[in-house]
This record gives sequence, C-alpha cells and structure tokens, in this order.
Amino acid sequence: MKKIILILGSVFSIGTNLFSQDMHFSQFNENPSLMNPALTGVSHVLRASVIYKDQWRSVTVPYKTFGASYEMKFKASSWDKVDAFKTRAYKKSFNRLSGGLSFYSDKAGDGNMGTNQVNLSFATFIKSGEYSSVSLGLQAGVVQKSVDYSKFVFSNQYNGSTGYDQAIATGEQYGAQSFIYPDFAAGLLWNYSREEKSIGENNQLKADFGFAMFHINQPKQRFLVGTNEKLFSKFVIHGKLLIGIPHSNVGLAPAVFCQLQGPTKEIVGGMMIKYYLKDDSKYTGYIKRSSIGLGAYYRYKDAVVAAIMLEIGQYAIGFSYDINTSALTKVSTLRGGPEIMIRFNSANPFLFQKRH
Repeated sequence: MKKIILILGSVFSIGTNLFSQDMHFSQFNENPSLMNPALTGVSHVLRASVIYKDQWRSVTVPYKTFGASYEMKFKASSWDKVDAFKTRAYKKSFNRLSGGLSFYSDKAGDGNMGTNQVNLSFATFIKSGEYSSVSLGLQAGVVQKSVDYSKFVFSNQYNGSTGYDQAIATGEQYGAQSFIYPDFAAGLLWNYSREEKSIGENNQLKADFGFAMFHINQPKQRFLVGTNEKLFSKFVIHGKLLIGIPHSNVGLAPAVFCQLQGPTKEIVGGMMIKYYLKDDSKYTGYIKRSSIGLGAYYRYKDAVVAAIMLEIGQYAIGFSYDINTSALTKVSTLRGGPEIMIRFNSANPFLFQKRH
C-alpha cells in the first residue's frame, strides 16, 4: 500500500510540474526554436532536424514528445564555376536575414494532456567584428492544448471501502477540453565563429551566448472554469563553445542552459568531446568532415544525461538517455528515458573556397 501511495504521489508531482513547465529535450542545442529565436539560421545556410523523446515509461504512462524544424538563410552565399578544370569557388557574403518553421507535439500522462505547437521564427544579423555577429530573433506561434478529463481520478471518487469509482461525481468544474492560443517570443544572441586556417590544424573556435523570453503575451489557460490562470513567461539564458585542440583530432564542446518559468527552473550543464575522423577537402568536397562525440550533462536535481553523436558530412544522428537522480528514483529505478535526433544541414560554405 505504501508503494502504491508513493507511486501516485510521484506521478502527481510530475504532472504538477509539467502543468507549469514547457516541453523540453535533453539535446537542447538541437532545438533552436525552443531555446532562442535568435539562433535561427545561425549555424548553416540550411538546417533540418527531427527529434523524439520518451520518458517516465518506468513510472507511468510514458510522456512522448516529438519535434521537427527547418531553417534557412534567405540570402545564401553564391557559388561560381572557376574553369573547366576546377570545381566551384565560394563568393563570401554576409547573410543578414534567416527564417525557420518548427512543429512540436507532446502527450503527457494518463489524461493524454496534449500540446501541439507551430512556430515561425525570424532572425536578423549585425556584424560586430571580423568573426562575430549579434542577432535579434522574433517568433510567433500557434499552440493547441487538449486533455481527456474522463481518464482522471480524483479524491472525491473514493467510495470509502474498496477503491475509486469513476461513476461518483468528481466535484471539479472542467473548462475546455481543447483550446488554441497565439504565443510570442524574442531573443538576442552573440555569435563568434573562427574556422581553422588549414586542413588538420584544428584550431577553430566557435561560441554562442544568448538570452530569450518566451510567452511574452502570457496566454490564458482554460482547463478549469472560474480560474484566470495564465502561462508564466519563460526566461532562457544559454551558452556553448566549440574549441579545437590544435594539431589533434579532438574538439571540446561545453554547453550550459538555464530556463526560469514562474516557480520552476531547469539548469543543465555539461560537455561533449568530439573526435574527428576525417577532414573536409577544400577543393573537391569529396571528403567530408566526420566526427563521433561522447557527452555527459547534469540537469540540476533531476538527472544525468549520457549522450552520443555521430556526424558524417551533412548528416548527424544523436542519442541520449536520462538517468534519473531525483527523489523519483524510488519508483523509476534511475530510468528516465531515451531521446533520438536526426539532422541534415547544408555543406560547409567554406568547403570549396581556395585560400590565397
């Protein structure tokens, strides 16, 4: 009986937190529109990805989250044919505007509490140095939320002897089972990108540091009648680095992510170590840079995240697993949940650029 009470209490605690928090992924760097609209188009001329997360299967009905995103720079740098005996040459230009479209879907718990979200993001870039830029991002979204009240069980439905009877009135005043609202966000980002000067030198340095605000309009939530509950605005601070160890095949990629939303907070920090298997060919493009990365992150008071990523040319696949370390371990036995990501991006724009 004590175990049953503990499980019910733990599940209720999870549900309470998720009611007030947005959906999230462990591979947070792979979901720019959920982290900062100013990240739109910052890394590649074109980028597309899909991601799926399954969590708490060891405790209750699993929470399933799916996401897909596409982003691109509006003025892609151009390529010219040099002559009949050479490949293409890159005409370097600075892209000042980018846009992105993303979709996310989340199903949580016994009541199938669902969130479907479509975001349209734009970012503009301003040069701040030879290798750096500042970007401003804006995002407009449409969110649809739903819940199945018939699958909930409340304390008023305990019959006093044998258990819970769903035929007994709940005493709750339900609101809409499904509703739609607009949602807005904005963010700032400082980006630094210094590529390696020659093949194999591995002295590149890249950095992103940003701040964003989500739910600027604090949309009203209409699950219960007679309440004026609004979605808390969310504030995000994030940063990451990619540091090449000169004259080696190793790169270090530390990252940190912090979001505050009402009484809740999420803080994640850690690092991935990348081992480069091949280098780009600056002239033919036949040899693509490939790498394998191993990483570990800590989500404060919640989980240790183990991650692996394989990048082959323009493609990448990442897998992570949440190892639960919170008080919920009594029922989860450390099992949080897996997450998988697949990404495609355009070729490195400097790949065919001959250096003089």
